[in-house]
Amino acid sequence: MRTLPDPYVLAFLLAAGLALLLLYNRLLAAVRGSLACFRGQNGTQEMLGNQYVCDSVRVSLLVLVPFYALALVAGGLSTVGYFQTLAALLLLWLFRKLFCLLLGWLSARPSLFRAVERAGYAVWVLAMLVSLLAALLGWLVPQTPRPVLLALLAVPAAAGFAVYVRRGLSFFLQAEFSPFFWVLYLCALEILPICVVVNRLIHGN
Repeated sequence: MRTLPDPYVLAFLLAAGLALLLLYNRLLAAVRGSLACFRGQNGTQEMLGNQYVCDSVRVSLLVLVPFYALALVAGGLSTVGYFQTLAALLLLWLFRKLFCLLLGWLSARPSLFRAVERAGYAVWVLAMLVSLLAALLGWLVPQTPRPVLLALLAVPAAAGFAVYVRRGLSFFLQAEFSPFFWVLYLCALEILPICVVVNRLIHGN
């Protein structure tokens, strides 16, 4: 972002920042849970077995989304404005939530899709926090080259997605699903919606 956010955006971010401060202990627990997912499958299972950490991940992720929207705008990945970017991210989250619930019900394996959903949330907590460097650089150092900002957004996202793919595949195999179903799930309910949202953010259509 090359200029100071408009007053409405700034006020909204200040409110989100205050919420983040009030939820500091929750954020620390969420970061620990996220690091556990990056460490390996055993760490992921430990995270999923701790209800406080799982709740902290969900709450922290929701509070971090406004700052991630700012990072996308600041990094030049989104051209549609801050609040439209935020709305797109929230709609993507809602879409994923509803379909995880639907697939859990249809497959009679709600615990499987709940685990996949929570692991995805945990991974993205850390990825979002790292991506905030793009917002800080874009705001505080306007001369930062755009490729640097895009790299700060793309590298954490790619790393987080890679870890999520590995953890999700392990869950599907443990539930005796074919890897094909995991690939189908990724393409239909993860990659395709993300591509639609990214296209919207970049091209505005």
